[in-house]
Amino acid sequence: MRYLGMVIPILMMGFIIASGCTGYAPAKTADSKNSPQMGSLVFSPKGTDPSSLVGPWYVKALIINATPKVPVRLTGIQLTFHANGSFSGFTSCNPYAGMWQADEKHITISQIISPMTYCSEPPGVMEQESDYFALLKNASLYWVNREDLVLSDNTGKNGLIFKRVYF
Repeated sequence: MRYLGMVIPILMMGFIIASGCTGYAPAKTADSKNSPQMGSLVFSPKGTDPSSLVGPWYVKALIINATPKVPVRLTGIQLTFHANGSFSGFTSCNPYAGMWQADEKHITISQIISPMTYCSEPPGVMEQESDYFALLKNASLYWVNREDLVLSDNTGKNGLIFKRVYF
């Protein structure tokens, strides 16, 4: 019985460590000087198939001035790209929708609509939503690597990092 109190903390630490080991590091390209960068991520000049965007994603980090911020605790931002050129999602406070177009490396996000209902809890959720919509609206480059999606502005210093959702 005296060891039972240690089981839960040990299991939680194992889950935390395992969750950090699920990503794949992108390979550097030969043309990395001319590819926009976000931290250590390099956008491949070869591009990505736009159909790889279709499906549900959740935000892992918001990148503002090359500084990553994880979402506010107890929130989750979800985005689903639909094959018909529309997208929809939820910011933990408000639903939203809009239109998207992409080629092999560029993306255009337009016509974002949301009811913009004010949410007071958890603290910081409205600032996060405002930052998210600004980053989404300004996205012009994208990169998909297996389960990860990066949307970035032209500078590579501002963007969003997503993880693919499987149901």
